[in-house]
Amino acid sequence: MAHGGALPPTTVSGFSELIQALTAETLVRTGGATHPRLAILGAIEARLVRADRLVLAGLEEGVWPRLPATDPFLSRPMREALGLPPPERRLGLSAHDFAQAACAPEVLLVSAERRGGQPAVKSRWLWRLQILAAGAEVEIPSRPELLDWARALDAPLADPPPALRPAARPEPRPPLAARPRRLSVTQVETWTRDPYAIYARHILRLSPLDAPDAPVEAGPRGTAIHVAMERLVSDHPELPPDAEARFEALLLEELVKVGVRRPALARETAYARRLAPWVIGWERQRRPDARILVEQQGALHLGEIDFTLTARADRLELKDGLAHVIDFKTGAPPTAKQVKAHFAPQLTLTAAILQGGGFAALGPVGAGELLYVQLTGREIAGRVVPALGAEEDAQTIVAAALAGLKQKVAEFDDPTSPYISWSAPQHAKSWGGDYDHLARRFEWHVMGGSGAEGGA
Repeated sequence: MAHGGALPPTTVSGFSELIQALTAETLVRTGGATHPRLAILGAIEARLVRADRLVLAGLEEGVWPRLPATDPFLSRPMREALGLPPPERRLGLSAHDFAQAACAPEVLLVSAERRGGQPAVKSRWLWRLQILAAGAEVEIPSRPELLDWARALDAPLADPPPALRPAARPEPRPPLAARPRRLSVTQVETWTRDPYAIYARHILRLSPLDAPDAPVEAGPRGTAIHVAMERLVSDHPELPPDAEARFEALLLEELVKVGVRRPALARETAYARRLAPWVIGWERQRRPDARILVEQQGALHLGEIDFTLTARADRLELKDGLAHVIDFKTGAPPTAKQVKAHFAPQLTLTAAILQGGGFAALGPVGAGELLYVQLTGREIAGRVVPALGAEEDAQTIVAAALAGLKQKVAEFDDPTSPYISWSAPQHAKSWGGDYDHLARRFEWHVMGGSGAEGGA
């Protein structure tokens, strides 16, 4: 990917052979640690690593250090005569690795009492450290409870076994003064599904952090697509003949801005190339006789309950006296059934703001189509998904969504109403909430069941 531009033109079969030859020479290590801040390494790999905390395990004779191998062909004098290093040289290198690793800011030394069913002998380096510490009258900290924990794993259960008490579903009830009085339409959707997430973000003010060096996933890619679609309208009010190439370049430029590195652009280039023809074809259908506004901020203050609803509309199209609301999705959009049940009120509440005159550039205007545009860049590069079924009355559902929001605000204006984690069992089927770990969801939902004590 980094140097492909220097390669001469080739056939499909030649390219396949090239890739196979290159990958055959590459060693990929898998397994071990899956945590972004944890690395499980061998002694050789660890020589080049600096960490705040190192765990040196396997400190038993025969493991670290390994016993010198017996050479059945060359004796020690023969090895010396041939200029070969003695078997103990590897032992010295192993001691060097241990001394280097033991100089980390915080070190944990781990040895096993038994290995392979047999008693194990502590590494000579542990014995030497203990002797030196004793001579200097320094006590090496120990963790004897860890051995008790390990033995407890094999201990028989008590009769009767102790009762398992999983964590209950959290039910925080913050004071009314701390509860939010302003939410966006997407946050209202989260509020409907997982009130605890609103509590954690807007009351505790805890924001999730991205993992260090995490690859570009759906979120940043979605941001790049949104910005590219916005720039396509603002930079090119009239589509040029090479509109597909222009959009492809815009999308790749935005992908670089959100963190895609140059070598990884090979996959993203194919993604943009598949997506561009569909986007331009869709634009040519939608633009005639339409006034298009992108990334519009809107707000609607509900005076009777002192609550402000905000929205950032991806795209508004004013045509035939109506404003059509369009939202771009890179993943699966909500179904019409979810929209009708107010589990996905993003577009319906945006339409309510529109009808209430909350978008300054338009004033009060009736809502027309409510559309999700799914942009995948796969075999089917994109598709338009109506938020409502053909038989649904948009005005009725928009009014019902706004009434449902007012009812929810009134419900949480009661100081006894809790912000529970995942308000209904069917919502808890969708894993991946930003605050599931904080809510200890695994304990109360999986171990305790969705009706665990403390649930609503």
